[in-house]
Amino acid sequence: MVELNGTLLIQILNFIILCAILGHYCYKPIIKILDDRANRIKNDLDSAAKSRDDAAKLKESYEAQLSEAQVKANEIVSKAVKEAEVQAQAQIQAAHEAIEKEKEAATKQIERERKDALDDLKSQFAAISCDIAAKIISTNMTPDINDRLINESIAKLDAQKACK
Repeated sequence: MVELNGTLLIQILNFIILCAILGHYCYKPIIKILDDRANRIKNDLDSAAKSRDDAAKLKESYEAQLSEAQVKANEIVSKAVKEAEVQAQAQIQAAHEAIEKEKEAATKQIERERKDALDDLKSQFAAISCDIAAKIISTNMTPDINDRLINESIAKLDAQKACK
């Protein structure tokens, strides 16, 4: 068996004193450091979770702003396209109106030239008729003379047209 002598009791007493000294001076500070570290890690995790939540909210906010900006950009583009279509229609309409005005002016000019040509033809016809009448009156008419006078008048008319 185990002998109980004085050295064993002193060793037990030494062990208890050593445990008390280590408990007071070593274990408590180590436990305090471990508790502080655990609290710091918990705070860091809480801070990280809060930062993650803030980042998620900020991301949602940015995505909302981005979608709003895209909607506005689409509105601006569609508005610009509509304005361009309106301007194109206005230019097309203006071109049609200009073409119609030019058509009308050309039609009026053609009508004036036609009228001038008819007036010129009437005056030439009147002059030729007078010439023919003067020649008829001055000579006796035979069918041959009549044909010759008509051919001469036509030739004279052709010569006048060629000069103009």
